[in-house]
Amino acid sequence: MAMMQQPIVPRSTTTLQFENERVTIQHELGRGAFGVVYRVQDVATFNLYALKAIPCVNALALQEAVREAEMLREISHPNIISLRGTKQVLDAQGQLYMFLLTDYCPGGNLNQRLPRSSNDQVNLTWMKQMASAVAYLHSQNVVHRDLKPDNVLLTSTEDVKLGDFGLARGYIALTQIQVNGQNTEVRYYMRSEVGTKYYMAPEVFRSDGYSEKADVFSLGVLLYAILERDFIRIDGKAYYGAFVNTYMGKIGLGFALAIQIPFTDITFLGYLSTYGSLQMLIRQALNYDPHNRPSAEQVYENLAAIEESFNEECKNEECNNE
Repeated sequence: MAMMQQPIVPRSTTTLQFENERVTIQHELGRGAFGVVYRVQDVATFNLYALKAIPCVNALALQEAVREAEMLREISHPNIISLRGTKQVLDAQGQLYMFLLTDYCPGGNLNQRLPRSSNDQVNLTWMKQMASAVAYLHSQNVVHRDLKPDNVLLTSTEDVKLGDFGLARGYIALTQIQVNGQNTEVRYYMRSEVGTKYYMAPEVFRSDGYSEKADVFSLGVLLYAILERDFIRIDGKAYYGAFVNTYMGKIGLGFALAIQIPFTDITFLGYLSTYGSLQMLIRQALNYDPHNRPSAEQVYENLAAIEESFNEECKNEECNNE
């Protein structure tokens, strides 16, 4: 997905009043396909927040921005960013912007963090927090559809906050249809090919539909990235994930599976005995067949058990906690 280069917030828009905060824009934090994110500061309390500026170039773009805001208002989880307020602004050129004021995460994102080492306990904590957030979303019938290291934000204490819900959607696993005059429950599938290609599940590349299990595959990519620190470099930037070396070069695992490259597999270099069960869990999450993947809740439960086992081992021997 191409990165957005324009527009940015106009120079005249430097101070914004929200429901409970009046903030001034300090500097740009980053850009994505749907908007620009700034660091802002409350003029009264000096608290820092993140401000996402979404250009609404047409009615559909405005509808999508409103949907993202409404979704964030309805969800609440310690490992998901919180929405503080929204505002629509029309600039002097007639460009409409939707502003979303959210938590600010000074630790940056996971993709920026992964080049540096982290101990085993931190890795497991990140994994658990991400799985907990995704399991919560699915329990609320929400799919994220763009899980990737850039969208995993870190607080000052390096706790996870899942962000960027621009592609998230409400989701009903089962829907009712009429068959021969009778109501019958059938599984509902999404069909839009959206997301970031290096992290997408193989079924998203196909036209036969996908479910919330596509999020589980992307979660598996995140777990693998934390454990193995595999990456590709594009235009000088490293993107961490799960990749396969092919005749086309290094490509994302999901795409490799979608085009059925023979002998597609991932390798592990983990050294702790605890990581044997973790590697198995990651392989399950990255299964080609979505029906054979665990749910996000099952991933979380397994990670909790792995962490408990790891902590027991640490009581009896020296662990990698530097």
